[in-house]
Amino acid sequence: MSKQQLTALLLGCTLSTSTFATSSNNHIEFSYQVDCTGDIYSNYCANFTDSSTYYFDGSKPPAPTPDIDTNNIPRYLEIADGRDWDYLLGQSYTILGLSVATVGLMTLLPESITKWDEDDRDLSQLGSKWKDNVKAGPVWDKDEHFLNYVMHPYFGGVYYTAARHSGFNEFESFLYSATMSTFFWEYGVEAFAEMPSIQDLFVTPFFGAVVGEVMFRAEQDIVADGGEVMGSDTLGDVSLFLLNPVGHIHYWVTGMWGEEAEVNMSYSPWFNNQEAASYALDAGAPFDNQFIGMQVKLKF
Repeated sequence: MSKQQLTALLLGCTLSTSTFATSSNNHIEFSYQVDCTGDIYSNYCANFTDSSTYYFDGSKPPAPTPDIDTNNIPRYLEIADGRDWDYLLGQSYTILGLSVATVGLMTLLPESITKWDEDDRDLSQLGSKWKDNVKAGPVWDKDEHFLNYVMHPYFGGVYYTAARHSGFNEFESFLYSATMSTFFWEYGVEAFAEMPSIQDLFVTPFFGAVVGEVMFRAEQDIVADGGEVMGSDTLGDVSLFLLNPVGHIHYWVTGMWGEEAEVNMSYSPWFNNQEAASYALDAGAPFDNQFIGMQVKLKF
């Protein structure tokens, strides 16, 4: 190796050693303090002082969608802005149908509950029995306390809530409940079987108005909570139905048949169907000259 080559090699090693020493002695700080008030880091800061779930960017996940959208609730849970007479009339027709069904069910219940004897269940003398019962009443009945002081206030509340959902105020809803319970039920449907009751004439509208307003407000509270009761959708659905059965049933019926339903009352035996009458008479069925029935036509 020549003298020039040896000198160059020693010079290169010296420079390399100096460079390494310089690099190894320099301290580079990688730790830093994030300032959450700055615009750069604001999207990455979150307050984790509670037990809620957060995304990595600090935002919370969306709340679960409630079972009932309070911005788009069904008609039977809405409250009309003004007096909706058409809706109230439609609910009244539904009450008529339910009342006829209720009377039919009561004829199947034992006499110990309804206090209806065999003569009261005889459909052949409906007209004359209604007149006699209306003239003889009202009387102090001997029905079970459960019927008089639980079921009657409840049904008075059902009448009341029907009017409240139709946009009527508390007093107007009370008048509707009193009218329905007095003239439609006591002196109407039920008078075909028994005399009007003194207790029912007072208990149903007055206690029914109180119960009805409680039912109405409880229903609105459940709706505001997304239709849940104690965190359960099922309990919420059952509670909402019991608090407003007429509204639910009316909604189901009109929704199922497009609100095209025709109801007719008939006083002719076998609905004036001569072929059916002849067939019944030939089969030995007695001719009933006292007849009342209801025909329902549903248009799909």
